[in-house]
Amino acid sequence: MSEGDRPAESARVLTLEGRSRTRRAPHLLSPGDVSRRLAALERQVEEALGAERVARGTINVEHAIDEVLGAYFAGRAWLASETAGLTSSLLGEMSLAALRRWWWRVDVVGRERLPAGPVLVVANRGSSLLPYDAMMAAVALGTGAPVRRMRPFVDEWLMGLPVLGTVLDALGAERVSRARVRRALDQDETAVVFLEGRDAVARPYAEAYRVGRFSRTSVLRSAVEIGAPIVPVGIIGVDEVHPVLARIEVPRLLSAIGIPALPLTPTLLPLPTKWKLFVGDPLDTAALRGDGTDVGEMRMLATRVRERLQGLVSDGLRRRRSIFL
Repeated sequence: MSEGDRPAESARVLTLEGRSRTRRAPHLLSPGDVSRRLAALERQVEEALGAERVARGTINVEHAIDEVLGAYFAGRAWLASETAGLTSSLLGEMSLAALRRWWWRVDVVGRERLPAGPVLVVANRGSSLLPYDAMMAAVALGTGAPVRRMRPFVDEWLMGLPVLGTVLDALGAERVSRARVRRALDQDETAVVFLEGRDAVARPYAEAYRVGRFSRTSVLRSAVEIGAPIVPVGIIGVDEVHPVLARIEVPRLLSAIGIPALPLTPTLLPLPTKWKLFVGDPLDTAALRGDGTDVGEMRMLATRVRERLQGLVSDGLRRRRSIFL
């Protein structure tokens, strides 16, 4: 079949839906509507940006606070771990050495009387609340040749005070007790003790340099048990550091604080008095018959030590030229 003989194909007709529908013209906004919508959009953008800035600023502030708190707690942890060692090894020793050399100018008379090995030093206590005497005796007696390992013992209530107790502990002081003194002697240390107890605190200056009754005679037993010699040491110059006009006792108030008595003194800072330490002859405890368990023998020993100590103090006062020279 020739091309001319083929039947003509019917033309394909594609209908477009809706072509016959009339198109609706879009709604045109008025200039006022456009302005209002742009203003609303601008407000939304500003609010979004402002919230972002506030959030960013809050986060920055929180980070800064975290850093400050972290530095604070890190500093506290460092101080807790380093302060005691720094105080005892450097600042404490320098401060005590400076007080001994330039402020109180402490001299020792008869240091050669201290025997080698463990020694129990019994000294007279000053009337000040702070244990200047214990620390100065330890520094002065431990300086020289041969170098001695000193261990000052102070009243238990001093070690219980919040700040002072920490400082004294860092400086090597301990609260006095027979067991602690015995441990120091067992380690070949020289233990410095004050046996008058709480009654010597805030003692009026009219009673200065009067060695009071020993209230801690059990400490002497620690020396008797191992045969360590007992050496009395009279300290002159300590009762004028804070001259006490009167002793104030308010039991309820002071017991809550932990202080036995308050001294009424005209000086806030310690006066630069001239100190001298007079070392007495050692008392040989190995010659005693008992082992320290005999109460009567221990009382006699305490009386002998007290009498020797009072003799050293009285002799030192007679030989003193001036309070400050």
